[in-house]
Amino acid sequence: MNATGQTENLSVSEAEAQLKQLEVRAVFDLSLGMMKGNPEEGLFRMLESYLLEQLGISHLSLFYLKEGRLSNSFVHGKMAADWKSIPLPKPESQAQRLPDFLPEFHHVNPHLDWIIPIGLDGRSEGILLCQRPDYSDENNAKSAISLLRNLFSLMLMARENQKLVSYRIRQESMRKEMEIARQVQAMLFPAQLPQNDQLHAYASYIPHQEVSGDYYDFISLADGDFAFCVADVSGKGIPAALLMSNFQACLRTLMMDFSDLSDVVKKLNRHLGSCSRGERFITAFLGVYRQKDKTLSYVNCGHIPPFLLSNSGDITLLAEGCTLLGIFDELPDLKVGAAIVSDGSLLAVFTDGLPEMENEVGEEFGEDRLSRFFLENRHEKMPVMHQRLLNRLDAFSGPDGFGDDLTLFTLKFGN
Repeated sequence: MNATGQTENLSVSEAEAQLKQLEVRAVFDLSLGMMKGNPEEGLFRMLESYLLEQLGISHLSLFYLKEGRLSNSFVHGKMAADWKSIPLPKPESQAQRLPDFLPEFHHVNPHLDWIIPIGLDGRSEGILLCQRPDYSDENNAKSAISLLRNLFSLMLMARENQKLVSYRIRQESMRKEMEIARQVQAMLFPAQLPQNDQLHAYASYIPHQEVSGDYYDFISLADGDFAFCVADVSGKGIPAALLMSNFQACLRTLMMDFSDLSDVVKKLNRHLGSCSRGERFITAFLGVYRQKDKTLSYVNCGHIPPFLLSNSGDITLLAEGCTLLGIFDELPDLKVGAAIVSDGSLLAVFTDGLPEMENEVGEEFGEDRLSRFFLENRHEKMPVMHQRLLNRLDAFSGPDGFGDDLTLFTLKFGN
């Protein structure tokens, strides 16, 4: 290879042969660098060392298009002045001489002779400004310009490939983090629910994403009493799941020394307010069942009222309580509701993903359909009833599927 400044002494055939050899070598070196994952700056320096000097180009500036504006990415020699005023040629345009394309710019940048548009898949990606290659033959000089354009287009492909690789690495990292979050969240739910002569408990939980803001829990208390909770955090994904895990930890701690349900709810509200700073809220239904007198005390915190169905088919909506948790420093008008739970009663607690499920025309499944379903299926075994409802919801929603987190928690009292 000839050093810079010697190309003008080559014959036309020698210069043509050198260009072919340069093209093969440059493509090989660039491809090898791309396979090794060299950072973009390393690939630029490879071009500078192996190509630009041997073409006799002392000045070259590369500008990528970023958010509609040209941004300098690589300089060999002197950087172009007033480059922000350069109009962007169409990506399919041929290389043009600066004196013809933009005479006033060439006047302040006499060391630059050519503007070369760079594009990918029919879209503009930037421009290349460079000195005329040091070839006496005009055809060879144009061939060198064409070679530059091809190689920087290859550079552009390498740049896009590196972005894709980085994106895939980030996606894989996020996938692993999401899987860990899913496993951690699964540990928050009770491992087993009671199945005996006094109580049959069953839950269905379907997150819209890998993790969700829905939550249910069952907590055994003294003398056969128990507490339970179904809750829903505003939003979806990891932020909602993190707040829900915080809620679960606080609830479990408070129930270790349980004495008063209204006090538990007030402390939960203050804790959530300090954690979320009012940016997120939680709807929740908390209940405590007393085995001795078969009574249920509960607080509905802005949640969809659960259905309490008697053995004869009467439905009571459990709506007493307070507003959402995590919004106000102090909960206004908090009330503890009470209900007598006779043998054969069914309690169905669910998140809003069930009644607000929409079909193809935007119609909601609704609480009326839900109440009729539970009336018709209240004597079924819990797993059968849950699966039947999920099948009905799936058929109702159509091809779009479930658009929100779904949680259904049911308790069947007595035989």
